[in-house]
Amino acid sequence: MKKINHLASPFTAWSGHRLFQVVAGTLIGAMVVTTQASAMLPTPEPALDGSAAVKTVANANGSNSNMQAVDTKITASLISVDANGQETLVPVDANTRLQPGNVLEYQGYFTNTNPDRVRKMTVTLTIPEQVELLRTVSPDFPYGSVDGDTFARMPLRTRVDNQLQEVDLKHYKAVRWDIEGVGLNDTVMVKYRAKVK
Repeated sequence: MKKINHLASPFTAWSGHRLFQVVAGTLIGAMVVTTQASAMLPTPEPALDGSAAVKTVANANGSNSNMQAVDTKITASLISVDANGQETLVPVDANTRLQPGNVLEYQGYFTNTNPDRVRKMTVTLTIPEQVELLRTVSPDFPYGSVDGDTFARMPLRTRVDNQLQEVDLKHYKAVRWDIEGVGLNDTVMVKYRAKVK
């Protein structure tokens, strides 16, 4: 039986899959937007664009809810070092050959296309199974999750033999940020780095 090397042929395992899935929700009173994107390895194109329709909750007097939107763009780039020792980002595409130990940077761009300023935008990026999170996460003070559902401020901690210890980054499944005050047509960028297993 022939063994398939998914790193040598990066698109074999992901043909037919989308780079991200956006789940968003807006509360009319607080104008809060929640957006979730699932990153996959590798990115089929240097950048994929998408629009997420967000439905607002009907207000108390029962008027019809409006549609709100957040435009999204997720990119994945291979980190390489040039002859001068400077880091460069090389977009991952169909010709990219990934090896264990390669470092990728995932960047998510979320643009407020709502008619009003968004008071708080919660953005969640999942971490593909083929990579493990590294300490480089931006903006600072994110939330992490080991199951994709329950989030706590990073670094996550757990009790082992009655001692509090940090959870190893290889167990993280998603990272979340709360972004405050996103103006009309403003774009926020979040990013993390991960190492190919």
